[in-house]
Amino acid sequence: MMKYSRRKVHFIGIGGIGISALVRWYLADKWAVSGSDLSSSQITQDLEKRGARIHIGAHRASWVPPSASLVIYSAAIKPDNPERKRARHLNILERSYAEALNQLAAGYKVIAVSGAHGKSTTTAMAALMLVRAGFDPTVIIGTKLREFKNTNFRKGESRWLLIEADEFHRSFLNYRPLAAITTNIDREHLEYYKSFTNIKKAFTKFFSHVEPSGFLILNAE
Repeated sequence: MMKYSRRKVHFIGIGGIGISALVRWYLADKWAVSGSDLSSSQITQDLEKRGARIHIGAHRASWVPPSASLVIYSAAIKPDNPERKRARHLNILERSYAEALNQLAAGYKVIAVSGAHGKSTTTAMAALMLVRAGFDPTVIIGTKLREFKNTNFRKGESRWLLIEADEFHRSFLNYRPLAAITTNIDREHLEYYKSFTNIKKAFTKFFSHVEPSGFLILNAE
């Protein structure tokens, strides 16, 4: 994890299934965590129990702590969000979820699971296999696992990191994995990509990000 003068981070959209796994990582590393979301949920309530300070309701600039060293936002949060504008006013570093995860991944051997369908199931299966094989990975996943105490995160002690890599807004292009697993490619997120051709181009670029010494696992069907 990068070194900051103050270990305080604020999350916008903290209750999302993906970003909440990142929150758990920061909590595990003893950061002071705050955040906001439009509505309360089991996820936000559990994060509060673990030490996060969470604001619920319409986003407010005042919710961003001036002492924060980092603001992380989910893909759905636009640049004109009051909390993001406040972060820029305070000269607080902003990172998208994918950008922040990529920073945390520095020094890890990353396995990234992508695809239009089946990402979470495949990531879960790979996680359990790696754990049982003794690799002791850190895992970021887009679903809750009973084996991970009904959460979407596992903190391992090895340098292996397994992540679910979402193609939404080309987020997966932030990663440089040692290994990439792609379940399938389909006409998803066309409101963003505009065409299936653009989706295929994004996946092709993602494949090119795999380390030269790494490998790809693709669904051939």
